[in-house]
Amino acid sequence: MKILPGNRKLYLPVLSNYLILFLCIVGFGGGAVTALALPLFQLGLSCSNYHYSIKWQTVLMLQVHLLLSTVVGLYLEGYLYLRYISGDTESVLVFQELLKIGSVLVCGLGVLTTILKYFSIKDAARKQNRTIQNNS
Repeated sequence: MKILPGNRKLYLPVLSNYLILFLCIVGFGGGAVTALALPLFQLGLSCSNYHYSIKWQTVLMLQVHLLLSTVVGLYLEGYLYLRYISGDTESVLVFQELLKIGSVLVCGLGVLTTILKYFSIKDAARKQNRTIQNNS
C-alpha cells in the first residue's frame, strides 16, 4: 500500500476529531452534563476542520469523522451511564434525545462548513482567473 506524501498532514486533524469520543467515554460519570458541553467542542472542531483544510472534499471527510465520533461517543456515554450509574427511564430518554441533537448538530455543521469551503474555493479561483485575464 502506497502512502501519498500529502496524506501525512491529515493524521492529526482526523485524530483530533476523535477527541469527542474520548471525552464521552472518560466523562460518562458526568452524565448529560458532559454531553451538554460537547457542542462547544464540536463547533471548535468544525471551525478547525474548515480553517486548516484546503479542499472542500477534505472538509467533508473530516466532518464525517466528527459525525462518527459524536454518534459513537454519545451512544457509548449513554450506555456506560445507564449500565453503571443510573438505569431509570428518564435517563434513557435524556440520552436518546442527546444522541439525536448531537447528530443533527454535527450534520448541520458539516453541511455548512463544506458548502462554505466549496464557495470560498470557487470564488478564489474566479478572482485568480480575472486577475490573470486583466494582466494579459
